[in-house]
Amino acid sequence: MKKMNKLAVAVFAVLGLSGCASTQIAGLAGTDAAPAPTPEVVQVLRPTQSYGSLGGYRYRRFAVTAL
Repeated sequence: MKKMNKLAVAVFAVLGLSGCASTQIAGLAGTDAAPAPTPEVVQVLRPTQSYGSLGGYRYRRFAVTAL
């Protein structure tokens, strides 16, 4: 049973990583493409003062704010 779980995790890891690598290469293919327009307002994630709790674990909450 452990071998089957390890095999499943390995297969999903390979599939996940191969998808990420192919999308990054596809984005870099066009060297003569026009640059992306810069947004007027840049939004960033900032940590809030509160923490959440789920299943006995604490996690940090984040909020989107304008820079």
